[in-house]
Amino acid sequence: MKKLHHFFLFLINSNIFVSFCVLSLAISSEFLVVKSRILFPSEVSLFVFFATIFTYNFQRIVRISKSQKHNRKDWTQKNKILIYLVIIISSVISLYFFSKFKTNTQIAIIFSGIISVLYPFGLRTIPFSKIFVISLIWTTSTMLLFILEEGIVFSSNVIAHLLIRFLFVFAICIPFDIRDVKYDNIKLKTIPILFGISRSKLISFICLLFAIIISTFQYWNNKLSIGFFVAISLSCIVSSIFIKKSNEKKSDFFFSFWVESLSILLYLFLVISITLF
Repeated sequence: MKKLHHFFLFLINSNIFVSFCVLSLAISSEFLVVKSRILFPSEVSLFVFFATIFTYNFQRIVRISKSQKHNRKDWTQKNKILIYLVIIISSVISLYFFSKFKTNTQIAIIFSGIISVLYPFGLRTIPFSKIFVISLIWTTSTMLLFILEEGIVFSSNVIAHLLIRFLFVFAICIPFDIRDVKYDNIKLKTIPILFGISRSKLISFICLLFAIIISTFQYWNNKLSIGFFVAISLSCIVSSIFIKKSNEKKSDFFFSFWVESLSILLYLFLVISITLF
């Protein structure tokens, strides 16, 4: 049991677990946008997985090297060689996939990459930028890149999917800002620092409610199957439960595993809906 716990800590601390969460959202987009049963992730989704590993570990190394507070600083310093190895391997694989994409997809990746690189170098200090940057990057990575690479037309339905994804990610990111209240400088002006924890949770609930409302309109207009509608709605409802339980006293494992797993839960609900409906 102890070995299993250490294994999970490794996955979390090395950002491999969060990368699987991003991969789950990316594959979910393949379900939602092309409405087919995905037997194997697309090259875009695989790129997103490895690029996430690279980006998250790179940002952490930069923050720690600048002596900024980080809840995994001690683990990272003890495993620096391993982290650098993970960064090198993930960057090489990411570049391999990047070279195979269409120009529009590459431009979107470069744009997202610039924002990701600038984030720990000052962009993070801009008020409210933290959660908007993360939500924008995750929406781009987990859905927009696939849309661009597949040449899918930007219809109202596609825009609705992008908006739902942004709202969902925005909502489940707020608990992490709640967790980081004790680490973030008050000058960052994150949502919990400015509005307080209770109102921050309310903002999350409103985002999830709007996501359900938009998916309801999609279902009414025959743009979303009953199975996918139920999957999205259930994901939002379960997410709201975890958001409600979030507070700065919860362990890092609660956020880094359970809250992060909400992305995987959406994927699982979609898979189940395909099987049942």
